[in-house]
Amino acid sequence: MMISAIAGAVLFLLLAAGLIALQNSRLIKQQEAESAAAPTGKLMYSVFLEQFQEDEERPEAVPLFQYTVLSSPGEQLNKGESGTTSALCRVPAGTGEMTLDDAMQWMVTRIRGASIQGVLSGYASFPGKAARKGEKELIKNLEATAKEEAGYANPH
Repeated sequence: MMISAIAGAVLFLLLAAGLIALQNSRLIKQQEAESAAAPTGKLMYSVFLEQFQEDEERPEAVPLFQYTVLSSPGEQLNKGESGTTSALCRVPAGTGEMTLDDAMQWMVTRIRGASIQGVLSGYASFPGKAARKGEKELIKNLEATAKEEAGYANPH
């Protein structure tokens, strides 16, 4: 009697573990299919030379990160001037000029170039608009680069 109860419990546990493994593999396959359906390797990113507001979103351009060069070394902006802004945006698949990696490299080069020149600059990020894991990482990396380079440009 005791052996059959133990055997029943072991059989129940094995069955439960099998069901959990099956559900887990289905979830993994579904996530992989979703990732493949919207690859970030396609030309889905463009840079717009304009400033976006926090709540602004257009069907043709969803801003993820923008970097503004406020002035050249020793130059003062006139009242009402806002500098030159480069806004990295996600665009409909196939309509952009860059992949995610290319877009990140382009923006890092711009940030580091401004730092080397010693210009005043600022940035804005839009993490709430990131739709993919890669985009969230892109925003974090660009924020870190902008903060780091701002420290080099302004050593005091």
